[in-house]
Amino acid sequence: MSEEIKFSVIMPTYGVGDYIGDALGCLQMQTYDNFEVIIVDDCSPDSSGDIARGYMERDDRFYYVKHDTNQGVSAARNTGIEHATGDYILFLDPDDLYERNLLRVCAAALERNPVDLLVFSFTEDYRNAAGKIEFMKGITLDMMDYDDDMVTTSDAATIHKMAMQMEAITMLGYPWNKCYKTSIIKENNLQYQKIKHVEDILFNCDFLDYTTSLTVLNDVLYHYRNQGQVRLTGGEIEDYFKLQKIRIERIYDQQQKWKTCDFEALGTLSKEYFRSFQSAMVRQLESGVKTDDILKWCNAEAETELYQNLRRYMPEDSKTLKLLYKPLTEGMFGTALRRARLMKYTKSHFPGVFNRAKQLR
Repeated sequence: MSEEIKFSVIMPTYGVGDYIGDALGCLQMQTYDNFEVIIVDDCSPDSSGDIARGYMERDDRFYYVKHDTNQGVSAARNTGIEHATGDYILFLDPDDLYERNLLRVCAAALERNPVDLLVFSFTEDYRNAAGKIEFMKGITLDMMDYDDDMVTTSDAATIHKMAMQMEAITMLGYPWNKCYKTSIIKENNLQYQKIKHVEDILFNCDFLDYTTSLTVLNDVLYHYRNQGQVRLTGGEIEDYFKLQKIRIERIYDQQQKWKTCDFEALGTLSKEYFRSFQSAMVRQLESGVKTDDILKWCNAEAETELYQNLRRYMPEDSKTLKLLYKPLTEGMFGTALRRARLMKYTKSHFPGVFNRAKQLR
């Protein structure tokens, strides 16, 4: 196989001194050579920058850029885009792990089908403080009911339908399980918005507006590490539910524009909306918000157009979903609040059980 395709790996870096060495090691050991790694140090307060510079000094495929001030993960990725010279861009996180053949598998697929967007499968690894995996979930093409190891399409209707199928299993929203054609990003001046928590999905929706060909791989090439660390896009999130609604409304509007907002798509968005609604109640309980104020907030949300539109489309095929979210769809907010209290208790005392429960979609 010729190694003509060049990859630009963009890695924003902040406060990941305990992890970035593992991530950069995974890249240095790649079985495919034609790549560059652009490490953007967003004024990290720990040893992250020193570790990154060490790789740059030993390997000329590694480049190090430092911001003068802390600007956030979106700005760091945008800086990486400015410096990228590859045919395809990958946005990899510095506190995750990647298979050694990540780039080789992607190159092989792109040589056969040089699509605009390549999506690959991954695992979510929940680890304890010692780094031992306690729970792992694979997110693969199989979950979308495809038997193939790879699905490629240039049909617009199929791309739009697959985008919603990927959203249903959380494969769409992340930036780190994708190869993006660089020319599409640069020619259309696509950038990450400086907004917290949902900047990833907004960027992906923007990219999909220009996507005319897509490949999805069943190969698990990426390992998302959840070890209790503060993720680059994590930490305390003010206006959590407001941000989730921005995400849902962006997908809803896009599906409407594509004329693919069918019953299945609405069911997926309904699950996302009411899961976020329930999570917002738990977060309010954790912040000490009074019961009456939470119920007042619930009743106000029930008057919104989004609530009224999506309450009718909650799927009826899952007893668990009905147990968790049916009280919300029916306006039974007292019952929903009692379940939110149970979720808060489980999250605090049995985090492993809570993490498994979170996977229900």
